[in-house]
Amino acid sequence: MKIIELTAQSRSDTGKGVARKLRDKGEIPAILYGLGSDPVPLSVVRRDLALLLQSQHSHHLLLNLKVEGDQSETSLALLHQLELDPVRNNLIHADFMRVDRNKPIQTTVPVTLEGTPVGVRNGGVEQFVLREIEVEALPDQIPEEIRIDASGLDIGDSLHVSDLSEEGKPYTILTDPERAIATVLAPKLTTETEEEAAEGEGEGIAEEETAEAESEEEA
Repeated sequence: MKIIELTAQSRSDTGKGVARKLRDKGEIPAILYGLGSDPVPLSVVRRDLALLLQSQHSHHLLLNLKVEGDQSETSLALLHQLELDPVRNNLIHADFMRVDRNKPIQTTVPVTLEGTPVGVRNGGVEQFVLREIEVEALPDQIPEEIRIDASGLDIGDSLHVSDLSEEGKPYTILTDPERAIATVLAPKLTTETEEEAAEGEGEGIAEEETAEAESEEEA
């Protein structure tokens, strides 16, 4: 995972009123903590952080965080948690965690499926059920994403965490190896079944019309 530059401002005021004022001027409240140091309240320009997130696969960014202001410092930090407005879906808070580049950390990374499953080409439906997995690695060895080839999946097949290769990789996968990542399901209604249903419906209508005609003749 590459290290990205981000600048933040330290702040002394806290509370809902302060957070609202920050957001009104295009900033969001944040906090920097970890490695035994005191937490530092911060403010970050929302647009700056949003642009960084748009350019990356994961929201767990590794940052060279430059803090300006009364409590200035420069730290290697992981963007550990984001809070979004449930209505507008924009950023409203961020947590940054100081990390030691020589000590492994645990975090989640996105999984990317490659290729179109053969089962999908045969009419099946792909379900991508596990989009992130937990790994442990040195901060600068965390992968931006983990790719897995799904093209061989047929209807009824699944990919599991155990199918991800760790050989020669600088990280350890912590997620349960039995968890499914993706599966290809059979369609609920095949073309053949639809045709049979249509034929049955047509036969039913014909029988009703015949019965009505016979009733009219008897009358």
